Amino acid sequence: MENTSGAFQCRCRFVFLVIILLLATPAWSNAVTKKENPHLIRIPLKLTDKLDSREHGWKVIQFRSKPPNKVVSDKDGLHIGVDCSVNLLAYCLNEPVEVNGVLLRGSVTGLPRIQENRRQGDKKADDFVIRIGLVISGTKKLGKIEKLFAPELVKRLCELAPNSQGIDHVLFLNLANDPPPKWRNRIHPIGKGLLRERVACVSNEPGDFTLKVEFQEPYTVLALCIISDGDDTKSKFQVNVKNIQLNPKRRKTCTEAKL
Repeated sequence: MENTSGAFQCRCRFVFLVIILLLATPAWSNAVTKKENPHLIRIPLKLTDKLDSREHGWKVIQFRSKPPNKVVSDKDGLHIGVDCSVNLLAYCLNEPVEVNGVLLRGSVTGLPRIQENRRQGDKKADDFVIRIGLVISGTKKLGKIEKLFAPELVKRLCELAPNSQGIDHVLFLNLANDPPPKWRNRIHPIGKGLLRERVACVSNEPGDFTLKVEFQEPYTVLALCIISDGDDTKSKFQVNVKNIQLNPKRRKTCTEAKL
């Protein structure tokens, strides 16, 4: 009789464990799916005068020694007029966001003029139609001495992180001319490793373009930035940004490697 009772208790424990596992499996599965598929974020394409987390817009940041681009926004997006000029557009996210991919759609009239004896990205030829940058969370901050000697672009980008946080680096995804630079990924010569670049799209014709990059591992992103520049090459062109998405629908196979 005691043996029968013991066997019955074992069966009850086994059934109880099975029920617990079945109940826990959907929750675990959902957690994995959520981690692997962060939610889609559509970035507003309008300008703002204030650069803080309460303003859902892009802030135009001018450089002291460079002529600025002409930037306007309307219902069709951001419009950047480059005439031997450059500036920085910055968008601060409300909170750090896990990003596994970026999509930017736009159009361009004209291209940077790269001299025949140079390749795009070289000194005196370091202009691109557009670079969209991800300010990636980390621990690096500029000290007082570093702020005195750091290039203005580096200082401006570091300022995009909240006061309580540092950055690891800023990853720029570039639309390049055809032929593209000799490099596909590089650490930019300025910034001591804080600025990194990847050729994400190549085109040598005006018109519509789509820049889409997927990452094998998500980045924790604090802010976004855009640079369209023609100051090095004395170029004139117009960029229209029509759509920016973080975590767009992924392709079946991710071919992009993390830099």
